[in-house]
Amino acid sequence: MANNYYEGTGVLVLDHVTPVIKALFGAFRLDEHHPSNGQAYIAQIAETNNPRWTDVLDGLENLAAQLGIPMPDDEELSIPPLLERLAAHFGADQDGELENLIEHHQFEDSADLEALLLIASRFDDGHHLTAIQFEGCWYCSKPRLFEFGGHGCYLSREVQVFRTSSQALQLGDQLRKAIVATDIEEASALIALEAANLLAGINDEHFR
Repeated sequence: MANNYYEGTGVLVLDHVTPVIKALFGAFRLDEHHPSNGQAYIAQIAETNNPRWTDVLDGLENLAAQLGIPMPDDEELSIPPLLERLAAHFGADQDGELENLIEHHQFEDSADLEALLLIASRFDDGHHLTAIQFEGCWYCSKPRLFEFGGHGCYLSREVQVFRTSSQALQLGDQLRKAIVATDIEEASALIALEAANLLAGINDEHFR
């Protein structure tokens, strides 16, 4: 029997590790002392830590208690109302992107870095988080074909770039076939699609 695993490491690019950062990223084995110089280590390690939204909920509850934000005693707390109360505290209760996240995100299972970045950027208590850089890999306990791979992502308010090793294999195969067939239109379309994907990651419409 073969087992499959996923692991990854990365950094938060920021000025300071603050209570907000600890609340949101504490489950990622956050280390504010490594590598230092404006970066803080985060990780997801197989069979050790799998950051979930329930972990984030615990962190946000502790943060709200530290800030003296009253919480209802007669109901089980969930992330959306907790985020709404924290948004009011940080003056972000009219932020459209945050409102959209609170309304539509499921906040179930594994916590995703994109959502955490958005929340952190609206709850800035001096951390000034500007970007997240993360690389991950999946692998099998047996050397089975195509059960190994990796991905990298760069996330910021300005641009988001995400690539996987599988995408490189697929693009290389498609591009080679177009070149061998002297199909300039197909090759051009593949290259244009890559450029379009990069442009789509730029959040500023006017700059894009």
